[in-house]
Amino acid sequence: MADDVSFQKTVQPFLAKNCYGCHNEKLKTANLSLEGFRDAASAARQPEVWSKVLDKLSTGKMPPPGLPPIPKAEVAAVTSWIEGVVKQPANRESEPGRVTAHRLNRVEYNNTIRDLLAVSVHPADDFPVDDSGYGFDNISDVLSVSPMLMEKYMVAANQVARLAVFGETLPARPSKLVRLLNARSGDVSEKLPGSRFAYSLRGAMYGNFVFPADGEYEFRIRVANFRGDTAEERPTRTDIPDEEKAQVARKASPPEKLVLAVDGSPILSKVFETAAIPGAAAGERFVPEFVARAPVKAGERFLRASFPEFADRDPSYNITPRLRRGLFVDYMDIIGPFNPGSEPSPSYQRIFVCGHPKGKHRPECARLIVENLVRRAYRRPVTTQEVDAKLKLVSLAQKEGDSLEEGVRLALKAILVSPNFLFRAESDPPRGSKEAAAPHLVNEYELASRLSYFLWSSMPDEELFRAAREQKLRQPGVLTAQVKRMMADPKAKNLVDNFAAQWLQMRNLGRVKPDPGRFPTVDDELVGAMRRETSLFVEAVIREDRSVLDFIDAPFTYVNGPLARHYGISGISGEEFQRVTLNGEQRGGLLTQGAILTVSSYPTRTSPPVRGKWVLENLLGAAPPPPPPDVPVLSESKLGETVSMRERLAQHRKDPSCSPCHNMMDPIGLGLESYDAVGVWRTVDGKMAIDTSGTMPDGKSFKGVKDLKQILKSQSGAFTRHLTENLLMFALGRGIERYDEPVVAHISEQVAANGYRFSAMVMEIVNSKPFQMRSGEGVKQ
Repeated sequence: MADDVSFQKTVQPFLAKNCYGCHNEKLKTANLSLEGFRDAASAARQPEVWSKVLDKLSTGKMPPPGLPPIPKAEVAAVTSWIEGVVKQPANRESEPGRVTAHRLNRVEYNNTIRDLLAVSVHPADDFPVDDSGYGFDNISDVLSVSPMLMEKYMVAANQVARLAVFGETLPARPSKLVRLLNARSGDVSEKLPGSRFAYSLRGAMYGNFVFPADGEYEFRIRVANFRGDTAEERPTRTDIPDEEKAQVARKASPPEKLVLAVDGSPILSKVFETAAIPGAAAGERFVPEFVARAPVKAGERFLRASFPEFADRDPSYNITPRLRRGLFVDYMDIIGPFNPGSEPSPSYQRIFVCGHPKGKHRPECARLIVENLVRRAYRRPVTTQEVDAKLKLVSLAQKEGDSLEEGVRLALKAILVSPNFLFRAESDPPRGSKEAAAPHLVNEYELASRLSYFLWSSMPDEELFRAAREQKLRQPGVLTAQVKRMMADPKAKNLVDNFAAQWLQMRNLGRVKPDPGRFPTVDDELVGAMRRETSLFVEAVIREDRSVLDFIDAPFTYVNGPLARHYGISGISGEEFQRVTLNGEQRGGLLTQGAILTVSSYPTRTSPPVRGKWVLENLLGAAPPPPPPDVPVLSESKLGETVSMRERLAQHRKDPSCSPCHNMMDPIGLGLESYDAVGVWRTVDGKMAIDTSGTMPDGKSFKGVKDLKQILKSQSGAFTRHLTENLLMFALGRGIERYDEPVVAHISEQVAANGYRFSAMVMEIVNSKPFQMRSGEGVKQ
């Protein structure tokens, strides 16, 4: 029970002195009145209110800026009492919560198709974009099914079933599968519809291509060179000897090197001259096709045709008019397959588990095939009736004179549109029974699915299925071993690509591109390098089981040549990413990475309020409220010429409707003003010197990003709690409710006690009541 003596002697006088002026029955600022709490008993009945008060006091958000700060000793005494209320045993009992039937989102659908059938397609890429809730697109409550999505499911099931059973349709002889074209429209970032290929200022062509079968493939590449044909490069006399003309041409067009790589392995490396070809259009030069043939495994592969030496050149080499040479890959043809393999495809072997050659399946194979497919697709044991229903489709096809394979295709198509495949539904005790009203453990198959969709965004593998089938998943040590195994699997990169990408708002990167007029050297490839840096950095923190506080500040990052040049980091060259050690002065942690700095800026300039909001919302879980309607836009007149960003924001904060939130956001954002809108270090903004000093809402002062990061690290409790909430939401597929607060607090405490290691957070979540259990009927979902 909360201590009433402490409340009367310490807490109530504190509230009267510092809080009642705004949070009284008359004003109810922020819809909160604290006047009604006159004793400890009344306070203990509403721990959710005191949890919010604790958050505001602990993070220095109360009292608001402009009011005198409260002595730290007084705050400590009150927060200590509040913690006793929030964490008292009666309030630490939590409900596990209930997750509604969880539709597979687009990422989960694609991954599940891949792991179920071993096919290299992404059918969900054509589905409508998933809605998001609480910042994530795997929240079950918002994953509805529209008529359009149902139509897409039908189309995808037909496509996938045919491909999985019969494989890609190969030409009778090797032929051109695709020509990947550069439209040469002047838009170097143009995407070809359906090709998933991109182009860069450095002339590269890169992207993914699905090869239909094992075999040899021929690659034919033509390089184009728009020289600009300037007067400085062009002979003006007509009587120059041919040899002298050739020398001029060689000087204007020195040798270059083209490299084509498949999944990072070079299959072509060619040095060539960029001399003009007779008959080429004026100002346009082509190099004859380069041809390479190489064996390639079936499936999706990453191709990159590029000029590696360009990575170490200033981008102005390709964009400064006088020096423009515009060397780039004009097109790439892919021809094949030559000598295709005769072995059944991986998808055929995954489906036809009886092991017989094509066309020689025994009658009993049908049940074995269908039962295995249904069990794995539904991710649980299946009934005889469920299997028989799909077997009828096989029998129907065979009665019509079709093959067993065609019957299996029909059965598979039906499986893929079944709610049992499309949804992760969890079972409850019989409705109305005593057991149905009480919290209960999810069964081991459901636990296996919770694990796999948390860590992999995909279905369980056979090892997880086996542990569930043998009822061993909850045995001492087994669950821990499974989590360690799964975290070491390449599929665990899901935590980077899906969890971290959404937590850090990385999916917004590139949706609005930096203004090419202001930032001419920043193209899609460089933005992709920024994204790659953050991805590799987060992956390292997870894979190496580092402290989660490294997200705020760490002594390393990953860069390649172009990104290193962009940052001003010396000694790094080439297209490949390298891990570099940092001294902590300009770079270190998420806040100094180009991806974060770009996604929290406008296309033409920085925005300290946006950056400050990003920090508060994504690192501290203290997002300011939405701005009131009709807030005046920050004036950009003379910004950087006669007035600094700091001065203009100070004018903006004079508006009473702006000051409460901007007093929280602006100091943080101004501390990051040493980076421009694309993450380049600077000391001036236009003509104005940059001042990165500031004062946080709790009164702590700093100067520059290094000091700012130390202040953020000093708030490790708030950061760890917020990261825990986000990872728990992602793991459960639902929002965090009030009854989850004790669990969040416990996990945060255990993470801190274990050196803030990322694995500690994952294991605490997996072992938590919300992850292992399900509330009974009638509990808020």
